Amino acid sequence: MRFMYFFDTKLKRYTMYGKRMLHPAESGKYQEGISAVRQDDVNIWFYTKNGRTIAIDSGHLDHKGASEMIRHLGIEPDNIRHVLLTHSDVDHCGGVDKNAKKKLFPNAELYLGRGEEVYFDGAFCRMIKAGIPLKNPVRLDAYNTVSNGEILHLNGIQVEVIEVPGHTAGHVCYLVDDTVLFSGDCLAVNAMGGYSLFEFFTQNPVLNKKSLQILKNRIEHSNVKVVCTGHSGIWDYSPKIFAHIDESAKSSWGKPFDITAPKSIRG
Repeated sequence: MRFMYFFDTKLKRYTMYGKRMLHPAESGKYQEGISAVRQDDVNIWFYTKNGRTIAIDSGHLDHKGASEMIRHLGIEPDNIRHVLLTHSDVDHCGGVDKNAKKKLFPNAELYLGRGEEVYFDGAFCRMIKAGIPLKNPVRLDAYNTVSNGEILHLNGIQVEVIEVPGHTAGHVCYLVDDTVLFSGDCLAVNAMGGYSLFEFFTQNPVLNKKSLQILKNRIEHSNVKVVCTGHSGIWDYSPKIFAHIDESAKSSWGKPFDITAPKSIRG
């Protein structure tokens, strides 16, 4: 059951070495009230408005130094009251897994797409590799489910939920104050623009591409300025963000997806 945690924390860095697939933003403060913590290959995002901060995703399970990195941004993890989870994968929910040695945001309410609940009873596989069904080991304590089009008001911050199934069964994006899109893992972005995320990690690539077209149509009628991704960093919004969503991102040692990405996901 916990093989996916073992892969995430022990094996992933070896299988991805040199492929230059993932390029998260460095830890720091960005525009529009956005901050990020980099945990190897993934970002935890923060959005601050009028002195109130929400978190988007929670990173890896028991990641060394996670709380200290957040405090370095001037954010106290214990004071975070709302965590928006784009999906339930181990590198996005690990920090709030009920089996963590110490939860990263112990006082926060959690929000998760309703469709992700299919993984929690163990009956639905996250993926099948080499004929072996792999189940999502994440388990959460109390959480709130959210659905497409739902509007949340969190301490003066408006959040619109946009369902983008495909990468996982119930993956969602969050459109915050109509200006910042937190896209999770539906998109991979490089200098050429945005693509559907790598098929190796995506449960249903065909569905993901269809969902991205719906997301594109929604964002074209918004005031989005910035797109914050799970593994491709932060980008100013332009039509390039959706330029190649009918294709899946690809990467190899000879043909890296992002030539500027680090060779190792650990650095």
